[in-house]
Amino acid sequence: MNNYSKHKGHSEDFFGDYRDFWWNKAFLDLTARRLQLKKIGSMLDVGCGKGHWTRIMVPYLSEDAEITAVDNDKKWHLSNPELEFYFKNRQQNFTLMGADAQDLPFPDHSFELVTCQTVLIHLPEPNKALKEMKRVLKKGGLLLCVEPNNIVQSLVKNSLSKNDSLEETLDHIKYRLIIEKGKRKLGRGDNSLGDLLPGMFAMEDLKDIEVRLSDKAIAMYPPYDTKEQVATVKQWMSGGSWKSETQKDIDFFSAAGEEYMPFYFEYQERYKSRDEHIIGALQREQYHAAGGSLMYLVSGRK
Repeated sequence: MNNYSKHKGHSEDFFGDYRDFWWNKAFLDLTARRLQLKKIGSMLDVGCGKGHWTRIMVPYLSEDAEITAVDNDKKWHLSNPELEFYFKNRQQNFTLMGADAQDLPFPDHSFELVTCQTVLIHLPEPNKALKEMKRVLKKGGLLLCVEPNNIVQSLVKNSLSKNDSLEETLDHIKYRLIIEKGKRKLGRGDNSLGDLLPGMFAMEDLKDIEVRLSDKAIAMYPPYDTKEQVATVKQWMSGGSWKSETQKDIDFFSAAGEEYMPFYFEYQERYKSRDEHIIGALQREQYHAAGGSLMYLVSGRK
């Protein structure tokens, strides 16, 4: 086993099985027909990670489409047996390589489709990445980016938060906004970039810009026995949905500004058992929520 297979890749804490339930197939089928993906013969997936989005997109393309996937993390582009096995079984032309989304190693006008899923939210210069993706896109080619608004999750009610006071709700929103401020200052991106994406497409002079919202919601209610609920509970129990081993909340608060540190410590003391309450409610089968989110699919043509 090489060293790259041992270390955690970027966003790996969020690559649990639940990611396979991010989309409703009927929604993807309709989107593929509207965008005429079946006519596309070459695709570049930027920031492919384990290849979740790559595998979703490929069946909608031309049967002999040539697929290229890139990632700047060695964990994903030097050792990605699951993704490589998928294409070997399909007997389809596939290239996996290392590349920076903000400096793609391809000539101009190389691909009929360039796409990414939850990649731009992690980049210090998403506009630079968009310019690069447009550059390698063929004339008339399709750029398709999938990015969320993650801030909205602070306002989504569940069975535990339904009776929160106004002050508690504002605390949670303020906490999240400060983290996002620090994240941007550290050059770690904008977790709610999806809101801005159509305007960014327009500034790059892309045409036929269309915006869609995923209709997927993973509703959580007892006994949590559907496949997607089981995968989601597993992800939550591991802590992977709200904790990172590579960056701590206190680091983001510090980057946002020293004036926010008193609030950080007050919040930690006031809500120190919040995560445990969620886990406990799940174990007692007392947690429920509709599970809505905001995931944008923004498309445009060169």
